[in-house]
Amino acid sequence: MRFTLRRMSARALTLLGLTASGFATAGRAQEVVGDDALTLSEAVALARETHPSLGAARAGEDAATAALGQAKSRWWPQLGGQAGATRYEEPMVVAPIHGFTQEQFERIEFQRTLIQGNASLAWTVFDGGARVNRIRGARAGVSGAAAGRAATEMLLTARVTRAYLEVLTARGVLDAQEQRIGALDAERRRVDQLLTEGQAAQVELLRVDAELAEAEAQQVATRTRLDLAERELARLLGIAPVETRFERLVPVRLSDETPPEERVALSARAKENNPELERSRQNVQAAEASHRVAKAAWIPAVRLGGAYQLFSSEAWNTTTEWNVAVAVSYPLFTGGARSNAVGQAGAEARLAHEELRLAELGIEEGVDRALNASLETRALVSALRRAVQLQAEVARIEQLSLDAGAGTQTDYLRAEAELARARSLLVEAQHAEIAARVELARVVGELTAEWLNSNVETTQ
Repeated sequence: MRFTLRRMSARALTLLGLTASGFATAGRAQEVVGDDALTLSEAVALARETHPSLGAARAGEDAATAALGQAKSRWWPQLGGQAGATRYEEPMVVAPIHGFTQEQFERIEFQRTLIQGNASLAWTVFDGGARVNRIRGARAGVSGAAAGRAATEMLLTARVTRAYLEVLTARGVLDAQEQRIGALDAERRRVDQLLTEGQAAQVELLRVDAELAEAEAQQVATRTRLDLAERELARLLGIAPVETRFERLVPVRLSDETPPEERVALSARAKENNPELERSRQNVQAAEASHRVAKAAWIPAVRLGGAYQLFSSEAWNTTTEWNVAVAVSYPLFTGGARSNAVGQAGAEARLAHEELRLAELGIEEGVDRALNASLETRALVSALRRAVQLQAEVARIEQLSLDAGAGTQTDYLRAEAELARARSLLVEAQHAEIAARVELARVVGELTAEWLNSNVETTQ
């Protein structure tokens, strides 16, 4: 009797520890009663609206679009104007002098205040192709930014899906552990009754108590895992953790259980559709355009200009005139700045080409990893489903044998532990298969909201 009381006290302390570390399932259920369920599609849509990574990608796309408009503006003439008034210490000529005839000399005016204004028009006729290549580079920047935004969307979708699945996985493992604890509690009550009647040995109670302690410890770890998963999902969605509790999430499964396509076909589609690879291609085009812009500095530039000028004084004697000009400019010596700019741009172009090759290798590796993970988890799910069925039957037979006095408690406890383990592994494998298919779709470049809705469905 003293042992039983000590055991009950120990279990009470254990349950108290569970409560302090996260054993608030019932309370959390009350907090979200009446709230709408949060589906995977809704979670992804919410993350796309609020997550800063996608906001930054959209801002980068807007900046690239503005840069393209700025580059295109170089095709237009530049129209400007200015006006000002200057006060001199001594009287100053306030009108232009174009000759020294007697008549013009008599018209020369001296005043201390000079008022000037002009409107000028300038246009670059030829700049060695710099203008065209700046536009090409800016256009490649816009395409690259769009591809980067698409890549960010897919990556965020994959992250939200993994976080969502992690919450469901932790909850599924917790359910399996609770089922094991329920079976062990029933076994403890049976042994305690037999011990009271003198029909069981004390070691049997010790054995089941040890199994219960281990199961409760695993339950604490799983509750911690569940809490972390809920908080991670909340951070991705930009909402409070109470809104991502497992009670609100809806279980999901693959709607299409057919195996993935062949590796060669997936790799070919990935090289064509992957937005990260497309961004690398656009970076190559932008770098090559920048290289051509640098080379254009070796070619003379031709510009046209014209101005309409106004001169006046404090007496408001106004003189106006116009002028036009054609200018050819070419720097004869820059101290090596021009040649080094060309060399730098050429190196950056080579760097972009090598980064494109690395991206292509990375895509191939990503397809291999995701496809192998999908095939592995698919086979694992099939095997574990069979294992759970068989292990459940083993546990049932062991319990019947134990009740009939033909079996041993050790065999029954081992069967229950293996059943809980098989159930946990099945839950993890099912969600890992979904995550692997989502990652494969991301690498191939097909992970859109439409793909997610078509290939992952709710089970409730």
